[in-house]
Amino acid sequence: MKIKAALIVDDLSLTEWQRQALDDASEYLDIQLVLNCRNTHSKKRLFKHFAYYVLNVLALRNDLTRRVDVGLPSARTISFDSIYKGMWQSLPADVAKTVEEQGIKLVIKFGMSLLRIDDALARLDILSFHHGDPAHYRGRPAGFYEVYDYADRIGIIVQKLSNTLDAGEILVRVHSKIHHHSYRKTASNFYRNSRPLLRKAIVSYLSGDRVALEKPGPNYRLPGNWVVLKFLAKLVYRNISRLIYGALFEKKWNIVRTGFSGLNALANISVAGGAIPKIANGYTFYADPFFSTDGSSIRVEALNARNGLGEIVELGSRDLNLRSVLFAGAHYSYPYPFEEGGEEYILPEVASHSAPYLAGASPNTAKKTALAGLEDKRLVDSSLIKHDGVYYLFAGYIESAADSLYLYTSEQLSGPYVAHPRNPIVIDPKSARMAGRIYRADGRMYRFGQNNCFGYGSELTVSEIVTLSKDSYVEKNVGVIAFKDARGPHALDIHRDLAVLDFYVDRFSILAGYRRFVARLAGSS
Repeated sequence: MKIKAALIVDDLSLTEWQRQALDDASEYLDIQLVLNCRNTHSKKRLFKHFAYYVLNVLALRNDLTRRVDVGLPSARTISFDSIYKGMWQSLPADVAKTVEEQGIKLVIKFGMSLLRIDDALARLDILSFHHGDPAHYRGRPAGFYEVYDYADRIGIIVQKLSNTLDAGEILVRVHSKIHHHSYRKTASNFYRNSRPLLRKAIVSYLSGDRVALEKPGPNYRLPGNWVVLKFLAKLVYRNISRLIYGALFEKKWNIVRTGFSGLNALANISVAGGAIPKIANGYTFYADPFFSTDGSSIRVEALNARNGLGEIVELGSRDLNLRSVLFAGAHYSYPYPFEEGGEEYILPEVASHSAPYLAGASPNTAKKTALAGLEDKRLVDSSLIKHDGVYYLFAGYIESAADSLYLYTSEQLSGPYVAHPRNPIVIDPKSARMAGRIYRADGRMYRFGQNNCFGYGSELTVSEIVTLSKDSYVEKNVGVIAFKDARGPHALDIHRDLAVLDFYVDRFSILAGYRRFVARLAGSS
C-alpha cells in the first residue's frame, strides 16, 4: 500500500537527483499534491560572498543538480506565494488546509528554504534532506567546510522537520566519501549518494526506525572571499601532492600470515610479527588474501608485472610458496571462497570484464556457475554467506564501491538473486567496501570493511551484524584493525588460529607513473 503524499517544489522544478530519488521511492509513494512555491528567494551579499558564488557555479552545478520539470501529471498542482517572516517561510493557511482535507500525512520537501511548522502543518510529517552531519557540520554550504577541514567524510540525513534548525527526528543518516583534492567530485558523490535515501527514509518512517543523534555541532555560514581563497589554495596544494605521488610513488603490497587469538588482538598488530612471502618472479605484489576452506592454501591477487593485470594464484598456507595460477588473462582479484555440499568454489572479482560467477577451486577448472539475477551487474568484492537457509551476497558497484554496499538474497546458490529492500545497506566510506569473509564467533557475525576515507587500503573497520534477514539489515561499528608498522590492511581472512592480511608501504619509483598508465590501458580495476 502506498502512502498518500504531497511534494513541495519551487517553480515546478526539481534537481535531477531529487527526481531520481522520487523515482527510486515510487513503490512507496502516491504523490497526490504538488505544492508549487513561486517566491522562494535568498538574499545574496554579493561583495562579501562573491568568491563563493563563483565556486558554487564551478563546483556544485553538475548533471545531478540541473533543474528538470517536476513531471507528475497525475498529481494536482497548487501554486502559491509563501509568507515570509525574516528568513522563514510559511504555507498560506488555505494551502495547508487543502493538504489536510486530502487526508495527506506525509510531505516531501524539495523546495522552499526554512519552512516554519505552524499550527496548520503541525499534524503533518515533513521530510527534508540535509547535506552535512548535524553532529559536526550544521548549516551551509554543503560539503565546503568538510573539504576545507580535511574531514574524514560528509554526512547526509533525511529528517522530519521541526521549528528548531537541524533538530528534527532523523530517519536516515549516512556518510559520503570526500575527494579531498576536488570539491566538484565530492559534491557529485554526495548528490549521487542522496538518491536512494528517500526510499530508505520512508522504509524507516513506516517501520518506526529512528537514528539517535549526539550533541549538535556548530552552525556554519557561507564563507567569505578570504576563506574561499584559502580553500582554493588548499585544493591546489593537494592536487600537486597527488600528482607527485602518482608519478613517483607506488604502494608495495604483500600479505602477512600471523597467529589469531581474537579480533581484539588485531586492533594494532605488527607486520614484523608474522610470516611474509617472497613475491614470485613475474609479479609485483600480493593482495586480497583468503584461506582455502580447508586452510591448506592461501589464494591472493598477484599483479602481473608485464601487463598490470591481477591474477589469482595459490600459495601454500605454511611455506607461502607459489603453487599454481588459478585465474589469468583478464583482471581478477578478491578470490572469495565458498563451500557448498562438500565442494569448494571461488567467487572472484571480475567486474572489469564479466558479471559475477562461482568457479571451481581447482587449477584450470572450466566449471563456472552463473549467478542468475545478476547478469547485468559488475560487482566489486563480492562476498557470499548462507544464513538461516538463505544466501546473502554482499558487493559494491564499480562506480560507488568506496562508500556504498549492496546486498542480494536468494533461496538457491545459483540464484535468482534479488536486491535487498534496504539497499544500499551501508553508505559510509569508513566501512562500506567489503574486506574479507564474514567472521562468526560466539553466535555473532562480524563484517570487515575497508576504511577509504583518506585513501585506499589504510585500515579496516569491524562491524557486528546485528540483524540479517531478507527484509532487514542492521550493523554497528565495533572496532578497527590496523598495522602499527605499515599501512593497511584492506583484506583479512581467518582460519582457526591463523589470520592472513595484506599491507603496503609507499616506495619511490621512477616508473610508478608509467606503470599506472599501462595498467589503465590494460583495463585493470
